[in-house]
Amino acid sequence: MFDIGFAELTLIFIIGLVVLGPERLPTVARTIGHWLGRARSTFNHLKNELEREAVTQDMRERMEKQMRQMGLDEDSIREAKESLLSPEQIAKARQPAEQVENRIKPDSPQDQNRND
Repeated sequence: MFDIGFAELTLIFIIGLVVLGPERLPTVARTIGHWLGRARSTFNHLKNELEREAVTQDMRERMEKQMRQMGLDEDSIREAKESLLSPEQIAKARQPAEQVENRIKPDSPQDQNRND
């Protein structure tokens, strides 16, 4: 971003030493360093969020393109999802079948011996 060499840093240090004095210069330098670190961290976080959003948008566009190629649209997918049974409906549908299976159990070996 900024190309600051050793000569520029030395000049800034000397001007800061003359203006602020030896007592306040370390405190001011620490405060400036702290705020620069926070600014850099915020910038990096923002940059990462923007990159992640760009990747997400790219993936969404690819998915929509593939769906169009397959002849699918959001409405048909929504209709298919709504036509699926909920877990409660599946459990309810299984109950009568399980009750019928329990009633029609094969005869035990003892019952077969009695019939012979």
